[in-house]
Amino acid sequence: MENKSTVASSSDYPRFTPLKSKLNSYRQRVMGLGVSWLQRRSKKTAKNRAENPYLHGIFGPVDEVEKHEFQVIGEIPQHLTGLLLRIGSNPIHVENQDLYHWFAGDGMLHALKIEQGRATWFKSRYIATASIQKQKHEPVKAGFRRGPGDVVNTNAFYHANQIWASVEAGALPARLDLELNTQEHRFFNTDADLPFTAHPHKDTHSGHLHAICYDALDIKHAYYEVIDQQGMLLHWTKIPVQHGPMIHDCAITEQDVLIFDLPVTFSFKQLIKGNPLPYQWNDQHAARIGILPKYGHADEVQWINIELCFIFHAANAYRNEQQQIILDVVVHRSMFKKSHQGPFEQQKTQLERWTIDLKRNAVDRKVIDWQAQEFPRIDERYTGEQHRYIYSASFDSLNMTQANHLICHDLQSHEKTIYKFGEQWMTGEVVFIPESAVAAEGEGYLLSYLHHIPKQSSKVVILKAQGLNIQPQAEIILGTHVPLGFHGNWIDLS
Repeated sequence: MENKSTVASSSDYPRFTPLKSKLNSYRQRVMGLGVSWLQRRSKKTAKNRAENPYLHGIFGPVDEVEKHEFQVIGEIPQHLTGLLLRIGSNPIHVENQDLYHWFAGDGMLHALKIEQGRATWFKSRYIATASIQKQKHEPVKAGFRRGPGDVVNTNAFYHANQIWASVEAGALPARLDLELNTQEHRFFNTDADLPFTAHPHKDTHSGHLHAICYDALDIKHAYYEVIDQQGMLLHWTKIPVQHGPMIHDCAITEQDVLIFDLPVTFSFKQLIKGNPLPYQWNDQHAARIGILPKYGHADEVQWINIELCFIFHAANAYRNEQQQIILDVVVHRSMFKKSHQGPFEQQKTQLERWTIDLKRNAVDRKVIDWQAQEFPRIDERYTGEQHRYIYSASFDSLNMTQANHLICHDLQSHEKTIYKFGEQWMTGEVVFIPESAVAAEGEGYLLSYLHHIPKQSSKVVILKAQGLNIQPQAEIILGTHVPLGFHGNWIDLS
């Protein structure tokens, strides 16, 4: 494996040209019209159609908004200065509600700005894709277009001094300023014609982003890409796969990148039905996990077969003293087997620890917590290294709007704390902010958007964390509804 400090910048990647981008834009429009036509000709009618839960209640779309006055309960920590980002689906128009998929809605970015312990503004802004700009009768933003669709809606993070909104399956990230205005669409600070992912992972030592990506228009390959601190493409390689697997996340250790090749794959049958997310459970696709050396190439991947399951999100991974890889991950028994509107399938979901033994080419699985949960996060300073705490959001496996609370896991003491927000509230993914740069792991603040089930005003909650001791710190009442969304991060502007 090449040492990360000596890897030269990649120069052999496929590049965009204005003509290629224009052709891709045309292809997106044609594919969008095709999906709309398929949805209109669907034989399902309003009489046999149940209300799509991902278009109403806590998921219901909202208009763009800007707020400057807030009711604050408690005290916002004085040293917090930054943006709390959250992104998710917020469709302007839905052709066929029965065929609408939560993962395919137009992207809207929400952010609360905090300055020295004071909430100064909250904004909700659409990611300005070409289709959004057309519907708003505004000019199309600069940059390139690629992939099968014109939606960017899954994650938002800060890298190379910019906010980037991203999505999987082939579309390019969108670059935004600190006021949430979309500037352009491109592969970071390059002209690369490559897909990206919603879940890059930053190496805390090098500052490089490592990503496993896939392209819905290239079902025979996954992609491994590394972006440096300046937003330049440092390394990339194509990895052969079969059936076009959906690879939502990956994980990194100090020396490895983990690839989740699992049995949710591209489905032509779902495409013909007009499903805007044409993926479904595939029993014929072998489940396996790949271990690739950082900055490595496809022929260096070590594949290990595992039982059929699906992973959206990994908490973290690291190598132990025996050079086994320890992976903490949320495991779904299956996915998109019953529902084709979203991920809620009333099936078994649990937090597990996988011990990957490279010598035996085997994975040993142990359940950490049987409780259904998702969106596991850690103190990001420990990415790729041994961690002690995991913070996740629980849910009821039978009712998506019940039993939603924060779970804090102590992996050293094998104990957990459950923090309940009240029966009328659902929490999204929580973000951990250390109390200071030198604070011990688990000493800091947990920030999250809370969503009111009867759809009254949402709020941002700040909890004080000291290990398993979780106490309320502050609540910022936003005065507007924020739909339950996907991912987000804290941008430290101090």
